[in-house]
Amino acid sequence: MTTTTRTYLNPWLLVALLWAVAMLNYLDRQVVFSLFPLLEKEFSATGLELGLISTVFLWVYGLVSPFAGYVADRFGRVRVILISLVIWSAATWLTAHVSSIQQMLWVRAIMGISEACYIPAALALIVEVHSEKSRGLAVGLHQSGLYTGVVLGGAWDG
Repeated sequence: MTTTTRTYLNPWLLVALLWAVAMLNYLDRQVVFSLFPLLEKEFSATGLELGLISTVFLWVYGLVSPFAGYVADRFGRVRVILISLVIWSAATWLTAHVSSIQQMLWVRAIMGISEACYIPAALALIVEVHSEKSRGLAVGLHQSGLYTGVVLGGAWDG
């Protein structure tokens, strides 16, 4: 975020907005496990295929994350966050329209790309706009959004 942009955005409002994004990122990451019985029935999926849904996501996420941090530093954190949200939204929409387990795997891979791009950019942006005095609290609050998403996603019983 540039100095000009920093003056127009309250650093705590930024944390609140990114908290909601982080919560949704992790909620959708977790809720898929609650949907396994429905996916198994809908696609006649095997246990292996269901396991691949999370495996594909995590492999793509892990491979893309280091590059995502570099891209966020090079091309702008806000830009990377916004692009990741567009990709995430498209992947979420596509999830509702898959008709096979193979399509679901592709959509989860796309979801892995979008979420891998979000975290490094968001944390770097929070660190950039907060002073040394408030940085730890701001990052900690943002991270609580991740855990809230995990809890809410796991609590959903389909």
